[in-house]
Amino acid sequence: MKKTTSEKLSNRLLKYSAFSAAILGTANASGQIVYTDIADETVLPGSSYSLDLNNDLLGDYLFTINSAANFAFMQPVSGTAATMYNSNGFVGFSSAPYNYPSNLAAGTVINGTSGIFSARGDFNYSSCGYPGSQFCDGLDGYVGLHLVVGVNTYYGWARIQVATDTANMIIKDYAYNTTPSEAIEAGQTTLSINEFSINSIKVVALNKSIGLYNLSQATDYRLLDISGKSILDGTTNGESHVIEANGIANGIYIIEISDRNSNSVIRKKIVL
Repeated sequence: MKKTTSEKLSNRLLKYSAFSAAILGTANASGQIVYTDIADETVLPGSSYSLDLNNDLLGDYLFTINSAANFAFMQPVSGTAATMYNSNGFVGFSSAPYNYPSNLAAGTVINGTSGIFSARGDFNYSSCGYPGSQFCDGLDGYVGLHLVVGVNTYYGWARIQVATDTANMIIKDYAYNTTPSEAIEAGQTTLSINEFSINSIKVVALNKSIGLYNLSQATDYRLLDISGKSILDGTTNGESHVIEANGIANGIYIIEISDRNSNSVIRKKIVL
């Protein structure tokens, strides 16, 4: 099913554009970084959040706060059962008998030489009751991730915030390099800052209208449901565009935008 509209942006979409966020992955001949921006996911005591680093609808890492609210931790998980470990891992270190994910500074290189652990890693225990805890200040931090798919390993990061008293944990965004064994920097969202600025693209969903802002002249889009099925697709013909999604059921969708000139990919979760 294909539906495209070239009508001008409506005032109601313009009104809400300041609240939108863009997600961007820029590619070249050697690879692509796919960056995913999500609505902040807050993990509370006794709950977990499954992070799908490569957006294949299979959870790769489980972020958890135990019901006693004294442990904030993560563990790599199997794509078929969240309780099973697999060969995915995180950048960190061991201080027996515990593993600790490292709180990486922006720009830290994540690659095959980074320390990697595939068992549970503790972010914070009882307001940093353990000296190895790395997420104690309640500020944003980056976790380095090693994702194993078949015989290939991919490197990525997730930006999180852990409350100093471990009362909650917030997962904010994440990215990975789609080229096996190719490094990524913590916080990196593109392969080149000269290509298709991440700050230029905005997506606004309001009711059944989706506004796309600051586009290049050659941009394709797809609207996907949460199973990955394409619902709408088309091509924009200007710097701004409105997709009318009337007739689409209410729910969570993913808008994917592809820039033909830079081979960039944008994905954003939206609610219609």
